Order: sequence, then structure tokens, then C-alpha cells
Amino acid sequence: MKTKYWIILFSVLILICGGLWLLFSMGGSAGDTARVYSNGELVLSLDLRIDGEYRVDFGEEWNTLKIEDGKIHVSTASCASQDCVHHTPANKGAPIVCLPNRLVIEFSMEKFDAVLK
Repeated sequence: MKTKYWIILFSVLILICGGLWLLFSMGGSAGDTARVYSNGELVLSLDLRIDGEYRVDFGEEWNTLKIEDGKIHVSTASCASQDCVHHTPANKGAPIVCLPNRLVIEFSMEKFDAVLK
């Protein structure tokens, strides 16, 4: 009797964990758009499904953004540190930031928001 109880309990836990994993892996998938802020103001809203190259100017400073294969990255920048250029291409997760040029790239999570509502 005890063995059947533990087998049933373990099976239910596996099903619940599997369902939660599917829910979060599908809901938290990559966003379709990237919002680009310069000095705290929204300057571009980019569709990550369309490849392209964009330049964002901030005074005499600039960043060139490139979208390839659904991911965005900073291909060139006028800042000295070049940290943003070395950031891997992304389409979700933490924002890409260039502090010297006051540039922030954030990703939309509409799919995830729809799951939470």
C-alpha cells in the first residue's frame, strides 16, 4: 500500500513539474520586439523578425545596432569601453546596455505577459 502511494505521488509531482516547465519555457520565449532607449527616451521599437542595421545617435556619440536571425546586438559604438559591442546577440533576458552612450535595449515579453493574465 505504501509503495503504491509513493509511486502515485511521485508520478503526480513529475506531471506537475513537467507542465510548469512547458508553461514557462513556452511563455517565456523570445520576444518579437526590442525597445531601444537613448538617455531614457524611447527612440526605436524594432521587429526582431526583420534583419536590418540601425544607427542611434546621442549627441556626438553613436551605436550601430544589427538584427540577424531574430537577435539584436551592438555591432559598433563610439564609446571607449566597447562592452556593449562584446555582448552576445540576444532576443530575451537582461537588457543590452551602453552606459557611456546612455543606450538601453530591452526585449518585449508579450507572450509571457499573456500567460500571467
